[in-house]
Amino acid sequence: MKRNKHSAQDLKEDHERMEDSLNLQVYQCELDPETGTTLQVHLYKDVKNVEDVRKNILNGSWKCVIIKPALILDPLQIAVAANRAVLSEKRNTMTTRNVYTEILYNLSLTKNISQSLSKFGIEKDTDMLVCFLKKSEDYSSEILSKIEGEACPVSSLIEFRDLRKIKNVYKFNGIKCDVDLQEMLNIIMSRMVTKNIISY
Repeated sequence: MKRNKHSAQDLKEDHERMEDSLNLQVYQCELDPETGTTLQVHLYKDVKNVEDVRKNILNGSWKCVIIKPALILDPLQIAVAANRAVLSEKRNTMTTRNVYTEILYNLSLTKNISQSLSKFGIEKDTDMLVCFLKKSEDYSSEILSKIEGEACPVSSLIEFRDLRKIKNVYKFNGIKCDVDLQEMLNIIMSRMVTKNIISY
């Protein structure tokens, strides 16, 4: 059987190489080669025009997805969700209406689409991760210029994540309390990719 060239392990190795080489102002990760897509993640805080951002996301005029940073332990979590989303789009097997909402759905453990979108997507939070799927055309600069907030290095995500909320969302009750962050990330990614066959 031909091995998927960009499995979760491959994404993890790419991610570790990037962390060694730069301070991650912007997180960038090449997804499965057959999709020709690169994930790009930006982090913003104290956004003043959240309602305008939300409106542009909901009406589909912005080609990106907004994710709550409090629920993201590591950008690799987003890369795994995005990789599954672009592959589902290419194979016409998406569960949601577009590839960006598919990322939110893949981040969540629930199979309820509306709950997935509301839990991980934009609401009234002034801190946000702005994620693009880049192919030949790049709309990111135009969209980012309209966000009235402070751009932060993605490597500072540690200051925004909420471990209590993350453990609650990913059902860590019953798991030993002293689990380290790498093990925690591995558990999260495993649960994300198996949610269609296992109920958590």
